Amino acid sequence: MIERKAFFISGENLTRIEHKKKILVIFDMSRDEVVGVETVDIEDRFVSTEELLLFLQKKYIRVIYVSEIDSKTENLFLDSGLVVKTSMTIKNDKLFNSLYLSPPIF
Repeated sequence: MIERKAFFISGENLTRIEHKKKILVIFDMSRDEVVGVETVDIEDRFVSTEELLLFLQKKYIRVIYVSEIDSKTENLFLDSGLVVKTSMTIKNDKLFNSLYLSPPIF
């Protein structure tokens, strides 16, 4: 079974949901292996947290990674079935630790 995990990224860093310039990098995982990747530019795309939540649900995302999140938004996401991982809680996360967020320099 495929599990979808999404990272909120700005530049080369994990970022907050509220950050203006961000992209969403979605990983399709099967048995702890990445089997697909999708990148979505979500800069100024959603007018509310609820609209973003609906988008994430339509994309079948089950886990989100953010740098930080306020408790009200986190509870909204948790109540909707999304797991929220912040920079404080992902120290031992296998997927996060395998990422290299800087683009290659040629």
